[in-house]
Amino acid sequence: MFGGGSNESCPPVSRILEFGMDEKENMETAQIEKEGKAPSDWNMRDALMSAALVAFIIIAPLGGIEYLNGRFNIHSILFDACIVVPTGGILVIVFVIVSTVQLLCSWKRYTNRKRLIRIAQIGIPIVFITLFIVSVFTPVESHLPPPGVIFLYGFRDRVKSRADVPAIRNWLETLDKRDYVPQHDYYSADKLPEPLKRLGLGKVSLSKDNDGNPQVRISTGGGFNHWGAAIGLEDMVIPESDLSFHYDAWLLVEPGVYVYGW
Repeated sequence: MFGGGSNESCPPVSRILEFGMDEKENMETAQIEKEGKAPSDWNMRDALMSAALVAFIIIAPLGGIEYLNGRFNIHSILFDACIVVPTGGILVIVFVIVSTVQLLCSWKRYTNRKRLIRIAQIGIPIVFITLFIVSVFTPVESHLPPPGVIFLYGFRDRVKSRADVPAIRNWLETLDKRDYVPQHDYYSADKLPEPLKRLGLGKVSLSKDNDGNPQVRISTGGGFNHWGAAIGLEDMVIPESDLSFHYDAWLLVEPGVYVYGW
């Protein structure tokens, strides 16, 4: 009963496993051959690089970098001149060289669509750099605000999101006029309330506004670029600013609060 049966009616387990492995390998080979015959024109690298190029070309000319400098309270002149421009230039040059070599080496393997994608990825940075160099040496009339004013828009949004204005005003109302110091004399850090310390913007001075009410001014920066914020009572008068002139401009954050640059 146990030993006299036919082996053909019950194939060994090893043959079943071997058949299953062969079938799996055949399916994988067919998939690889299929992908080799019709490779995808787009991959994740192409999508990311194209998105980065388009975002940079849109953001940079419109002042996006200056806005981000203000939003994160970064000294824009030093940051752009010492970090952004050199690093960005090196990365673009390396990217163009590597993409050109890759295009030439894989020209026969690429489809026409893939070639156009690679040519666009190489050509767009070259055109952008060329236009940038031309704009430096060729004055072009622009309706965009000056870079320093765009920086102030970013800095205004930073103060709006981080400043606890009611708490700062409550502290101002506890002060006596003897606590006021001349505008260019800075208040001791150990006497500042926690809401001002959290802003972390730089030097703090106390003075009177045009109506004799207290206001606190926070200033930071250095070299050719300074900026800050002034916080007073809600009815503090804030005159209009000429935003076409970067070195003496200010923006309203809310009634009694404004940011300025000089």
